[in-house]
Amino acid sequence: MLPQTSPIPIKMQSKRLLYISPAFPVGGLEKLLVFIANSFSVETDKQIVISLSSNNVLQTELNNDIVFVALPRKSKFDSSVIFKLRKIIRTEKPDAFISLNFFGYFFLKLAMIGIRPKIKTIILYQTTIHKNKKEYLLHKIYTALLKKNDHIVAGSKNQVIYTLENYAIPKDKISVIYNGVDTSHWHLPNGNEGCTVRKEFGIPPGARVIVIAAAFRPEKNHTGAIRALKILHEEHQVKAYLLMVGDGTTKPAAMNTASELGMEEFVKFPGMQKDVRPFFWASNLFTLCSSAVETFSVAALEAMSCGLPCVLTNIGGAAEMINEKVNGLLCEPNDQSIADTWYKAFNAGYSPETIRGYLETNFNSDSMLQQYRSVL
Repeated sequence: MLPQTSPIPIKMQSKRLLYISPAFPVGGLEKLLVFIANSFSVETDKQIVISLSSNNVLQTELNNDIVFVALPRKSKFDSSVIFKLRKIIRTEKPDAFISLNFFGYFFLKLAMIGIRPKIKTIILYQTTIHKNKKEYLLHKIYTALLKKNDHIVAGSKNQVIYTLENYAIPKDKISVIYNGVDTSHWHLPNGNEGCTVRKEFGIPPGARVIVIAAAFRPEKNHTGAIRALKILHEEHQVKAYLLMVGDGTTKPAAMNTASELGMEEFVKFPGMQKDVRPFFWASNLFTLCSSAVETFSVAALEAMSCGLPCVLTNIGGAAEMINEKVNGLLCEPNDQSIADTWYKAFNAGYSPETIRGYLETNFNSDSMLQQYRSVL
């Protein structure tokens, strides 16, 4: 693992960077790319972000000096996109590639066939347990393509252990950089923004509120969170509210579950939000109920920086993020465990100031960026 801090500031050596992502929606890893690219603007000659999709909501969050190119695919492995990518590489001559997970890396490898010299590729790999066997087998193929100039940056130690056990990757090809957040942006509440959110969604001032900020995808288990809320109400007699910030394919199913369980009054769906901080400030607890994929949640770190304790399912690197005496608790990805752990967290007496201090010490963005400079 790379050192968490560096006594001497590291200067960027790679001056032309090309990033590639399967898509550019609002997601933790995509937000991390935006933060890294924007932070490196003053240190680089040129940065290009390429998306292999037409779903590019986060494009507007990039600095104006960063070039954004959308190469939407007509199919999962659209060969025409490979030729377009190859032309961009030949024209721009980047010093290094940064790929979000292995799908974009696969396209880079195909586009680079016959091109010399070989370009250093950093794979930001933040997937632990795959959603299905198909994805697992595809990653067997992707990881077999790793070459001398390629390096994997994982999000947690647990993810490294899992990856090394499941794929034939040399140990020296992978290192850990914990995600970090900008603590000047993600801060404790200093106004009444949280009260405004509660009023807008009909939540009483004294009610307990749990917030989830995550894309509606199967592995995020939003329906499980709603079932857990029902248990919290009936078995623990805590009439908490659930704010589900975000959008995605499984949102209709979550709304149906809320209706079927008679929980419409207590489950709120604010949709996608440009600024999620007021929803954190309106809440007492942050949670993720994920059943797979999750590695080192940026959203959880943002919530901690805003002073919220977290209840996270024990997936990926959650155990490396949570100190149960300081900033939250771990649970299993089943309804009963989630509900019981929420109840326990509500009564644990966590301090917002202590939670934020822990985040500032362990998961700040300056340390993270120094480590990325070192890798690049």
